[in-house]
Amino acid sequence: VLAKEDMIGMGTTQFKFLPAGELETLYYGNLGDAANMDAMTGIYNKGFLLQAIEVEFKRHKALHTDFSVIFFDLDHFKKINDGFGHDAGDCVLRETSGLIYSSAVRPKDVFARYGGEEFVIVMPETDMAVATIVAERLRRRIASEAFVIAGGAKKLDVTVSIGIATLDAPQDNAATILKRADQALYRAKRDGRNRVVADAA
Repeated sequence: VLAKEDMIGMGTTQFKFLPAGELETLYYGNLGDAANMDAMTGIYNKGFLLQAIEVEFKRHKALHTDFSVIFFDLDHFKKINDGFGHDAGDCVLRETSGLIYSSAVRPKDVFARYGGEEFVIVMPETDMAVATIVAERLRRRIASEAFVIAGGAKKLDVTVSIGIATLDAPQDNAATILKRADQALYRAKRDGRNRVVADAA
């Protein structure tokens, strides 16, 4: 019987044995690597996010587990930058990241800044029903927060639009689930913002 982390040689190739459910250890061992982090917010960056989705897809194929992606961005973020300056915008990004990390992200999730004011949460072993509950909790948490800037002189109301997709279609892969979540986000913005839209595969 192979033990965890046993190596198997085949010609000039070495294969590493990982027990079922531990495919993610191939990259989770370097979670604290600065190259994986977004300098502005302190959460994971887009590069690490794309790795995480690939690993979770492989895990899904091997173990037939659910996983979901929440894709969201801050509504009318350009108005914050234009009206109060980029320092205020940066402050809102950092505070938003902290609020989400503390209220909507589980230890096994991967929370990353996709770029600009866009964020993604990869949720292993999570179906659409649970992802929708988490997304709605996230939306309410941000909408209820008074963001204080300019030394406390200004308070901003910030909202987010959210799209969700779950890997449940036979044709899905790591790239298409992210694309479907992004498309659901677009519909949330088109339909009035400050809302959650779930993609139907």
